[in-house]
Amino acid sequence: MFADGPIGFWRKALLLSALFFCFVFSKAQDVGEYYHDVTTKEWNLEVFVNTSGLGVGFQHGRTPDILNKHYWELEFLYNQHPKSVRSVNVLYEGVRPFRYGQLYTLFFLRGGYGYQRTLHQKPYWGGVKVSYNLSAGASIGIGIPNYVEVLNYNTGFGELVRYNPEIHNLNNVLGGTGMFTGIMQTTFRPGFYAKTGLNFEFAKNDYRIQALEVGLCIDMVFPFIQQMAFNDPKKFYLAGYLTYQFGKKKGYH
Repeated sequence: MFADGPIGFWRKALLLSALFFCFVFSKAQDVGEYYHDVTTKEWNLEVFVNTSGLGVGFQHGRTPDILNKHYWELEFLYNQHPKSVRSVNVLYEGVRPFRYGQLYTLFFLRGGYGYQRTLHQKPYWGGVKVSYNLSAGASIGIGIPNYVEVLNYNTGFGELVRYNPEIHNLNNVLGGTGMFTGIMQTTFRPGFYAKTGLNFEFAKNDYRIQALEVGLCIDMVFPFIQQMAFNDPKKFYLAGYLTYQFGKKKGYH
C-alpha cells in the first residue's frame, strides 16, 4: 500500500512542516473582537496520515458552551512496520512485489471518547479557531496473515501459501499476493489507544467544519502481534499524525 524510501521521508517531512505552519499561523492572528455563533451538536468525517500509515474516521459530539466539546469517535487505520520494505524477485518477470519478513498486515479499529477545549476563538472577520483535544478508548488490532507465491518444484508453477520465514526466502518466493488473501485467518487483539493534538478550524461558514489537526497517538494491544519475522513484537505503536476534518454543526435554530 505504501511506497518506501523517499515517500516515507516526505510523509514525515509533511507532518513536521504542518506542525510548524500551524504554530506560526496561530501566532500570527490578531487578537481582537470575537464573534460566537452558538451551536449544540457537531459531526465530522476525517482522513489522516501518520508516521506509520493512514486511516479514516468519524466524530459526533455536543458543545455545551462555546469553549468545550465532548465527542465520540470511531477510526480505522492501517499500520506499516518501520522495517517493512517492498522487494521484487528480479529473476522472474511479471511477479508482484512482496514485503520480505512481514508476517501480518496490521490494522487498528478504534472507538472512544474525547474532549476538546478552545484556546483561541475566531475573530469576527474570520480566521482560525485553535483548540486542543484529548481522546482515549478501546483499540482492536487486526492482523491479516501474509501470503506469498512460491515456486512448486514438482509442478514448475507458483502456488499461494502462508508466509513462513523458516522455509520461504528469496530463492523460492516468486512474489506477493493480495493484501486480503489470508483474511479468513485474521487475528484479533484487544487493547486501548490514546490521542492528543491541536485542532485548527478555518471554515468560513459557522455551521461547517473544515479543520487540520496535528498530534500524537499511541495504540497497545494484548497479546502482542509479531508483525515482522526476526524482530521482537512491538509493545506499543506510537505515531505522529496529520488529519483533515470536514463536517457540520447544528445550532438552536
